[in-house]
Amino acid sequence: MQLKDAIGLFPAEELLNGPGIVDYIVGAEPGPGVFVLATTDHPVQQHYLNLYKLGTGPFYLFYTPYHLCHLEVPNTVARAALFHDAALTPLDKPCVEVVAAAKTDLKAGTVIDGIGHYMTYGLCENIEISTAENLLPIGIAENCTLRHDIPKDQVLTYDDVILPDGRLVDRLRREQVAYFNLKNSLVI
Repeated sequence: MQLKDAIGLFPAEELLNGPGIVDYIVGAEPGPGVFVLATTDHPVQQHYLNLYKLGTGPFYLFYTPYHLCHLEVPNTVARAALFHDAALTPLDKPCVEVVAAAKTDLKAGTVIDGIGHYMTYGLCENIEISTAENLLPIGIAENCTLRHDIPKDQVLTYDDVILPDGRLVDRLRREQVAYFNLKNSLVI
């Protein structure tokens, strides 16, 4: 699928009138990268966005053909620390969470490896669903032990794993859940 065809995958009414959508597309061409769909009512901007081949409207596709986390994260941290320049400004509470899903069939007793390795991949999920279904954030999954077999592509829950004792990430997660009053039973 060509990335320009992605515009048709999203509900236009929600994009125009809702708070926005966070999502990603696996296997889109021309390759990995970051994209944003945007809109404008300004006729001059519409003309130039079409001229520059960003679309005919009402949605325009802005695309960067790469996403180099290992280079971008340190620069973003440095910008914040040195120049007090936030690359992103959070909303009043979390809206989306990246949860862990099995890359392959996983066996009970397996200790989950780290982000970007061989056992899990991340999926975006709305925070209400993530907390209601007790889904396991990918940032928490590393070094957890599986309680039972998990089939490929199944999303993991806190019920599926044993958390290691004494981790800072779990303490911080409990603080986050309490601060934002998220109703996740296994982390409080």
